[in-house]
Amino acid sequence: MSIAEFPNNSNRTRNSAAEFERTPPQDVIAEQSVLGGMLLSKDAISDVVEILRERDFYRPAHELIYDAIVDLYGRGEPADPVTVSAELTKRGDLVRAGGAPYLHTLISSVPTAANAGYYAKIIRERAIMRRLVEAGTKIVQLGYTDEGEVDDAVDQAQAEVFAVTERRESDDYVQLSQLMP
Repeated sequence: MSIAEFPNNSNRTRNSAAEFERTPPQDVIAEQSVLGGMLLSKDAISDVVEILRERDFYRPAHELIYDAIVDLYGRGEPADPVTVSAELTKRGDLVRAGGAPYLHTLISSVPTAANAGYYAKIIRERAIMRRLVEAGTKIVQLGYTDEGEVDDAVDQAQAEVFAVTERRESDDYVQLSQLMP
């Protein structure tokens, strides 16, 4: 019997092709809801900054908006669509962040600011999963390399997985008190 005669061979090929076309783990609606909640409520900001870092966002525009909100909040200034728009303009990032209308869209699309901490946990989980996918990709590449010792490749693979879990629990997530003057 040849490989072509195995019953699920065509499905296996299609599935493996689909694996390479997958979108990385993310939840753009949760990201929008977090940012909208932060623009509506200082309490939401304090809940979220203890859970997320800007690099946890999937969309680069959301990273920019989050960073502007956190900077304003850290300086004791209000963080609303007007002030965040001004801060992004000052940085030259307003267009890359989606413009002032997008900031207002974030507010109008948020179900409630009270759930921002919950949405932040969703974002953090997706960010960890993206880092795990990245580590897995690096490990696959290690497996196909002909260079070096096998033990070194195994050590590097373990280090990649450890880096994902270490970042999850590291001091990368700062306490709110460290952000405030």
